Amino acid sequence: MLYLVTHYWIWLAAAFVVGAVTPLLADKFGWAADLENYWVSRVGVVLAVALVLVLAQLASGKAELLLEAGIGLVIAYVAGGLAGGIAPGLLPVRFEGWWVGLFATGLILAVFGITTLPKLEPDLRERVADVVKEAGADPLNFDVAGRDVLLPADLGSDKVRASLGEQILKVPGVRRVADVDELSGSALAAKTVAKLQAEAEAKAKAESAAKEAAAKEAAAKAAKDAAQKHAAAKAKADSEAKEAAAKAAAEAAAKEAAAKEVAAKEAAAKAAAEAAAKQAAADEAAKKAADEAAKQAAAKPAAAPAEIKTANATGALPSSPAQDCQGRVSALASAEKISFERRSAVIDKASQPLLDKLAAAIKQCPAVTIEVAGYTDGAGKKSANIALSKRRAEAVVASLTKVGIGSVKLVAEGYGSAKPIAANDTAEGRAQNRRIEFVVK
Repeated sequence: MLYLVTHYWIWLAAAFVVGAVTPLLADKFGWAADLENYWVSRVGVVLAVALVLVLAQLASGKAELLLEAGIGLVIAYVAGGLAGGIAPGLLPVRFEGWWVGLFATGLILAVFGITTLPKLEPDLRERVADVVKEAGADPLNFDVAGRDVLLPADLGSDKVRASLGEQILKVPGVRRVADVDELSGSALAAKTVAKLQAEAEAKAKAESAAKEAAAKEAAAKAAKDAAQKHAAAKAKADSEAKEAAAKAAAEAAAKEAAAKEVAAKEAAAKAAAEAAAKQAAADEAAKKAADEAAKQAAAKPAAAPAEIKTANATGALPSSPAQDCQGRVSALASAEKISFERRSAVIDKASQPLLDKLAAAIKQCPAVTIEVAGYTDGAGKKSANIALSKRRAEAVVASLTKVGIGSVKLVAEGYGSAKPIAANDTAEGRAQNRRIEFVVK
């Protein structure tokens, strides 16, 4: 009851005012004649109200909300009639002019159905979604019909649904919680899109993990091969160094023996022999230094030639794969336009060939992330435009994912009426602003 009063109070107040003014007008303009069968008409009104209450309990969806509003307005009208009829001494339905105020109350109900009724279900859906999310369940896996909340069978066990139903019943405005076999309509569509997006993200994560594991394995193998080559080169260098040391030692021993033998034979001419020996040693040292210099010059590696960089035939550096991907996708998106049903996220069937072309172009892209950005014109509320553009971008992502896009990851974003590319004061400009853009990252 508190929910009805807080949401319908302005309409109830209007009906009360109409009820209070009606007997005053009836008294002023002479509509105060008593009606025949006064008590019979009272019984008929009571039975009619009881019948309407029964129908309100059986109805669901917008019909239920409209019936509740109608009952509340009639009650407010009768209460106003009682209050306004005190001074002239007239009671509702007792005078001929009561139907004038009832007709005005019907007009109030019609205005309510046009302006306020469409907003009640979305408001209740948002508040119930918060409760479902806090409970750890899928915030898209339910539906709202009027003030009734529908929970599908795949939400969990009977115990889980019963516990969640108790929490949902505490949300202001919820009349009852009912179980259904499965969702239908827009609720099923939103649930399906979310499921496809989650599957695509899981697949992308698995592919990324596999590539990372392969890269780590290749790096480990390369490190192992490098270590083996380094060990082999070190062993070879050690062997060559030992051979060179042994050869030098043998040569030194032979030279020492020859020098001793020469010294023994030329003992008589010690001075001449010593001079000859010194000269021979100097010549030997010079020759050895020259040999060492020649060996070092021969062993020194030649300088590596400088790397020559060349441009392509046009003189420009080639573009990256991501830039090529952006060019292909942008060319298709600008040549044709993805169309949707009016104020809806349902893609027009005529746009399916374009989606197939876009999927084929995206398959040729490397493993990049592509943002699918949705935009609307400036008409309507900002929050509604952002939500609509987000749903349209998600619909495009779901459609492209369904036909296959390879290793590319698609991310849906909605920007509403932000970043217009044309003025919103003409039909042509608004049509241009309603668009889908692809940004390769």
